[in-house]
Amino acid sequence: MEEGRPEEGPAAEAGHAGDAGAEPGSSAAQGTGEGSPAASPVIPSRDGWAASAGQSPGVRSGELSSGPFRLSSTERRLWKGGVEIVLTPTEWTLVMLLMEREGEGLSRDDILDAVWGRHFIGDLKIVDVNIRRIRQKLEDKPSDPRYIETLWGFGYRWKRGGH
Repeated sequence: MEEGRPEEGPAAEAGHAGDAGAEPGSSAAQGTGEGSPAASPVIPSRDGWAASAGQSPGVRSGELSSGPFRLSSTERRLWKGGVEIVLTPTEWTLVMLLMEREGEGLSRDDILDAVWGRHFIGDLKIVDVNIRRIRQKLEDKPSDPRYIETLWGFGYRWKRGGH
């Protein structure tokens, strides 16, 4: 990142762009910074969050829901079937990005820009490595993923409803 230039995208909003190598249990992995309003499907309002029209019943303002998953932007936490899944700040930001754009294919470059920033210097494979780590935590069978779909030669997509 350039000096004096603010970072853009969900990583900048979450304040955790530089923790790509954070491991569970490390101080970076345990950060619970405050969330901020994000793009669709949650529509920002004057107070910071408003539920989208298609939001599931029982999902509070500032939360996303997809299949068995519930993501809280205000708490920076993710649950699957009511059980919390511990994610590093980078993993959390990546899951939030995918869930926000559920059903939409995102290129590796788009993911890299949104999570690590446009000025990231390093290998594009960092996206694949983090997706693999996330699948290990989210998927029942990581080798046959139901939630994060690989779009070969392009990138990834969060499947609608996990099917």
